[in-house]
Amino acid sequence: MAETWFYLYEGRPVGPVGQDAVAAMLRGGSLGPASYVWRDGMADWLPVAEIPELRPLMVPRSVLPMPAGQPGGPPPVVLPAGQRRDGLMANLAAGISHAAELPTLSGVPIRDILLGGLKKGPEPLSIEDQFIVGTASTTPPLAALPTAWPKPRIFWRIFGGAMATYLLLQIGLSLFGNSNFIPGMIVIGAFVVPFSIVILFFELNSPRNVSIYQVGKMFLLGGSLSLIVTLVVIQVIPFSGTGALIPAMLTGVGEETGKMLALLLIVGVTRYRWEANGLLFGAAVGAGFAGFESAGYAFNAALQAQAAGAATFNLILRGLLAPGGHVIWTAIIGSAIWKIKKDRPFSVALLFNGTVLRRWLIAVILHGLWDTDVWLLNNLLKDCLLLILGWYIVFAITKEALAQVAAAQQSVMTQVILAQGAVGA
Repeated sequence: MAETWFYLYEGRPVGPVGQDAVAAMLRGGSLGPASYVWRDGMADWLPVAEIPELRPLMVPRSVLPMPAGQPGGPPPVVLPAGQRRDGLMANLAAGISHAAELPTLSGVPIRDILLGGLKKGPEPLSIEDQFIVGTASTTPPLAALPTAWPKPRIFWRIFGGAMATYLLLQIGLSLFGNSNFIPGMIVIGAFVVPFSIVILFFELNSPRNVSIYQVGKMFLLGGSLSLIVTLVVIQVIPFSGTGALIPAMLTGVGEETGKMLALLLIVGVTRYRWEANGLLFGAAVGAGFAGFESAGYAFNAALQAQAAGAATFNLILRGLLAPGGHVIWTAIIGSAIWKIKKDRPFSVALLFNGTVLRRWLIAVILHGLWDTDVWLLNNLLKDCLLLILGWYIVFAITKEALAQVAAAQQSVMTQVILAQGAVGA
């Protein structure tokens, strides 16, 4: 009997289909390296890229889907009238996804993810209840984990509260001229945006198995440790800097390596098995790094100018750019480490895995380009483009992380069905 496969489509298993049909879907782009598949004899659902007999079939030729109804093809996807899949942006996005071995953003409700939490709807759990997760008694069982895209709302409230605090400190300084307000302004101003983004990743962590204590530990301890490790790494990488391309890339190498090594604080905990956990831990370390760095820059700006206004300008500028910087770069690296590690003990060899090295390189390139002065392009425009590219990759990884949870749930169901069949036989 010919070998048959099942694959996940929007979190649901489809199949069985023959290997020729799988090969056609891989060539046509309906399945990619990150698509989860399973066949009889496999202990778990796995991405195509991790299956030796399917890996040679990954020959991307087009992003066009197979025609609906073709044998072995995916269920039809209804697109809005006039929308084309073969446009410039779609091809560019597909190229980025293929290079990073990630799914495309088709089906990702980005607007709802970022803004859905601002809309009124059914009364959600209180913020306090949503923070009570991650312990042995508050982590949901696998079957209860959500695989649909969430609508984060807490990060907006954290951001609003922190901004109100900063404005009150600014008003106090303006009205009374009391310099005691300045340290508080620097601390709140430096951390408000990075920490808010960490809370966004906390809400995107669908396994709900990481406590806010662990997030805070990686934010503060991991962030400060990453600064020290980075300074050590930079000592052995001469000529790093900003402005020119090569020094900027070397800075990216040093800082991304330092932040990656700070993740070793928690990587040995085997109960954190999900790719989404790596996104969260990486974001926490990157946010801590960004906050401490911004506070230092603002402090030095105020000292040099002998005016608090210099610190304020520095904080506002870095706050506006923070969503495209250290937080997401380290999140990209963390996701790769946890994707490969799963629930196995950590080994140093894991850091040299192809997926980890690939995403580390992506973070280094994004970081290096961020620090490069490009004469053909306004630097602010360049940073905005890099921000969009970085979040494209983050959302693609998050989509893959949700598929990982769905695949684990389906694996358990498959094993139960097979066990019941064996008993019945």
